[in-house]
Amino acid sequence: EHAGETVHMVVSAVTREWARLAPLSTGRKKQSSEEAGEDEKEEDRRLKRLRHTVISWLSATCPDYDTLHCCPIESHLPVLVPMLIQALEESDPDLAWQAQGCAELAANTPLHRANGVLSKVLEAMHTVAQSSSWQVRSAVLPFLQVIVYRHQFLISPESMREIQGLMIELLSDSQVEVREMASSSVAVLVRICGESLALELLGSFTGWSQEPLLVRGSGDEDPSAAAARSKALQTRHAGVLGLAALIAAYPYDMPSWMPGVLVRLAKFVSDPNPIRTTIKKAFGEFWRTHQDTWPMLKEKFTDDQLFSLTNLLASPAYFS
Repeated sequence: EHAGETVHMVVSAVTREWARLAPLSTGRKKQSSEEAGEDEKEEDRRLKRLRHTVISWLSATCPDYDTLHCCPIESHLPVLVPMLIQALEESDPDLAWQAQGCAELAANTPLHRANGVLSKVLEAMHTVAQSSSWQVRSAVLPFLQVIVYRHQFLISPESMREIQGLMIELLSDSQVEVREMASSSVAVLVRICGESLALELLGSFTGWSQEPLLVRGSGDEDPSAAAARSKALQTRHAGVLGLAALIAAYPYDMPSWMPGVLVRLAKFVSDPNPIRTTIKKAFGEFWRTHQDTWPMLKEKFTDDQLFSLTNLLASPAYFS
């Protein structure tokens, strides 16, 4: 009991100091090192040391507990894990790398549904995903991939639906790196939840992929027109990434709906980047995982579908 009180006191102190330092550091990110005063630099150093403390503490604690025991700081993970995820925006690459590894350990730590910790951690991820830092938003997704896979039989249907909603939301993020990470996460979620989820998402992704791209006119472009053009490309890319995620969810299988999705994706091969890059990567991965069984799988395509895909699937060197 005394040890529990000590842990609670330490977590409370760390949380207070983090809440004080983190917003100050975020507000100074646009400043150059020459513009920052000595007091400000010292606060940044304190935040860095605090992040080191959280990473070291969780790294030493989380890996030592299997499903038969409770992690002694389990009840505090809903507070500590967001700090860990936010540390991934640290400018020090070594510290960011340590935070990433520690996040994987924390996601693999067995959490129990009865005490509500698992649901609280998932709720905390929703809050962290609203960060203004795209690195932080992106870091939420691999954490969710691991924790959902590790606890898939403990997560309630309501929580799983909320996780799905968050992944779909980040699939339309303004930052392309976040969208690409969300695509990988959706693929993992479909593997866990099964084909019913794939069929549920197929309609939405198809609709997004049909978003018309706006052509830039000659001369100076109005800011509102530029924003609309960028939004259209972003929406279409989200749809393409979603369809690519559905294909990636079945690396060695060919559901009945997949030939039609492949044909639809092939139509975007001439689109501007990042769509073109996504198409190239999706077909390259499809060929890598399906080429051994292609003579049998191609029987599931119609002649028209095969004709549409011939140039892409007949030239795997195009994807190297």
